[in-house]
Amino acid sequence: MSDEITHGGVVTSVDDSGIGRLTISRPERMNALDGGAHQAIEDTLAEWSTRDDVRVVVIDGAGGSFSAGADVRGFAERSTEGGASGFTREQARQIISGGSALLRAVRSVPVPVIASVDGAAAGIGASLALGADLIYTTARSYFLLAFVNIGLMPDGAASMSFATAVGRVRANELALLGEKLRAAEALDAGLVNGVVDDRAALDEVVGTVARKLAGKSAAALRLTKAALDAHTMAGFDAAIERELEGQTELLQSPEFQAAITAFAGASK
Repeated sequence: MSDEITHGGVVTSVDDSGIGRLTISRPERMNALDGGAHQAIEDTLAEWSTRDDVRVVVIDGAGGSFSAGADVRGFAERSTEGGASGFTREQARQIISGGSALLRAVRSVPVPVIASVDGAAAGIGASLALGADLIYTTARSYFLLAFVNIGLMPDGAASMSFATAVGRVRANELALLGEKLRAAEALDAGLVNGVVDDRAALDEVVGTVARKLAGKSAAALRLTKAALDAHTMAGFDAAIERELEGQTELLQSPEFQAAITAFAGASK
C-alpha cells in the first residue's frame, strides 16, 4: 500500500490492488466540509482519475460520521463581510460553487466509486454519498437533506440524484420536509445497496466489494459506468446549474442569515 497522505482534513491512500481510499477526517466537526476539505477531495479525485493503477475509489468518514455537510460554523463569520444583508452575491455563488465542484469531481472519476457511510450523511454530505456508484451503510446511519431547515435548497445535484434513486414523491418528502431517512428505510427505498450492523461489518463488506471490482476488467468497468451514467445521470449538469442559481439567491436571504446567526450563537 502507498503511504497515507493527510491534507485538508482528508486522508488518502492507494493500495497494491488499485483501491483508492479517501477518508474525511474531521471527527470533531462530524466531518463537516470546509474549504480545505473540499479542495483536498477535488484534487485527489482529479489526480486519481488520470491514473491507470486506480481501479476503484472508496469514500468514507472517520470517527462515526460520513459527513454532516457544509461547515456552517464559518458561514456566520464570512457573511458579516457582506454587511448587514449578509453574503454578497459573489460570496454566495463562490460558496455554492464549492459544492458543485465537489460533486463534479466525484462524477468525473471514470472507475466505480463506493460510499462507505457510517453515521450522518447530511446536506452536502448526503449529496456526496449519492454521487457514488455504490452505497453501503451501517444500521445507525441516516441521510438528511437538511437544507430547507436553514432556508436553503438541495445542492450538489441532490435534487436530481435523490429523485433518480427513490422516485419523485419520496424525494419531495425528503427535500421539502428535511427529515432523516434511516438506513433501513433507505435500503427499502432503493437508495443504498446494503445495510450492515456496525463499522467493522461495513469495512468488511466494502472491502470485499472493492476487491471484487478491482479484479475485473478496468476497461469494461469504465465503459459500463459511462453507459449507465448516460441514462441515470443525464440531468446532472442541469441540476447543478439550477441549484447554483437557487442557492446563490437563498444564501443572501434574511431567513438563512437568521438561521446561521442563531447557529453561531448556539455554538459559542
